[in-house]
Amino acid sequence: MDLARDAYALAEGLRVEDADACRRLRRAAVRVPARIAGALSSVAEGRTEHVLAARGALAEVSRQARRAADNGDVAPGLAARSDRLDRAVLFELGVPDGQPSF
Repeated sequence: MDLARDAYALAEGLRVEDADACRRLRRAAVRVPARIAGALSSVAEGRTEHVLAARGALAEVSRQARRAADNGDVAPGLAARSDRLDRAVLFELGVPDGQPSF
């Protein structure tokens, strides 16, 4: 949830400059805990979809944070935390069948 809070704070700074990036960042930030919860509560067949969606949302948070940092905005550690959480999701919830392990 800290990731979502920090992503929302970053999104607020992007709101005037890039409204689309603001929306993408907020949407991805909310999807992360929702999809992780979905993966944890799903049986094996439904887990893959949730894991992939959580990892995609984390990649979007990371991408938007890096992009904001490139523009001079302060995004301290948000991209790195997203990447670490992505690895944790991959480790804890497993690699879906047919997906590469990084």
